[in-house]
Amino acid sequence: MKVVVIPPYRAQNYTPTEGHYMVRELITDMKEKGQLNGVEIDIDDGYPVEDRTGYRDEEVLAIISAGIIERVKLYCEGDRYDAIVTSGGMEPGFSAARMISKIPVTGAINSAIHIASLIGDRFSTINLHDPAALIVRRLVHTYGLSHKMATAIAIGQPSNSMMAIIRKYKRGERGKAPEGKKLIDEIVARCISTIEEDRVDSLIFACPHPQCLQDEIRERLDQEGYGEIQLIGAFRAALQMARAMVNMKLKQAPRAYPSDTLKAKPRFR
Repeated sequence: MKVVVIPPYRAQNYTPTEGHYMVRELITDMKEKGQLNGVEIDIDDGYPVEDRTGYRDEEVLAIISAGIIERVKLYCEGDRYDAIVTSGGMEPGFSAARMISKIPVTGAINSAIHIASLIGDRFSTINLHDPAALIVRRLVHTYGLSHKMATAIAIGQPSNSMMAIIRKYKRGERGKAPEGKKLIDEIVARCISTIEEDRVDSLIFACPHPQCLQDEIRERLDQEGYGEIQLIGAFRAALQMARAMVNMKLKQAPRAYPSDTLKAKPRFR
């Protein structure tokens, strides 16, 4: 099975973005744990985006969605790939990508919330910023699972400072460094708060930054007596969902993601 992963975008000068760096790390981690046996993965080089805001909000989402769609058009033709995975924590271009693609397309948020719904009754999402948290809440509503969502939490940490820690220290060593421990302490505190106050059974790490810290967070939650709470990394979920769809010979239903060329048109919606 061969999959192509499309990170949200690449900077104007084609230097690797945070998303590319973290996607590579997460894939390496999954391979080392034996979670990707039989799966060959290519990572898209991305597309130039002029992001003048520096934020992660609706404006940037609209900008990068167009780039995602163009890359999906490129990869869904022929027989080079079996599936496409989009890794953005705000699900850029997901519905349009599913409409366009002739092969399975999975998105991080869509996959994670469906897995959370499968294994439990109440989940919260851990997001980087408030705009992203609201976007994810709207997505959950669109996917028909808002009755299982408790809260969409914003960590409120600048992405550049979190990325500095991820780049500076290796996996497994970040929680030992003072700044890494402080960051993990803050994330764990937010996790425990929603576990206790919102009575959730599962937590979804929607953005890639906390996903890169997931093992350290897991260890801390276990130490605090929350070993029964399930942790779901959104990008990991998307890769596994792609594998399941390919193995089951399924793709997104055209009636659910219709274009004007849909042949078996329903009589009403």
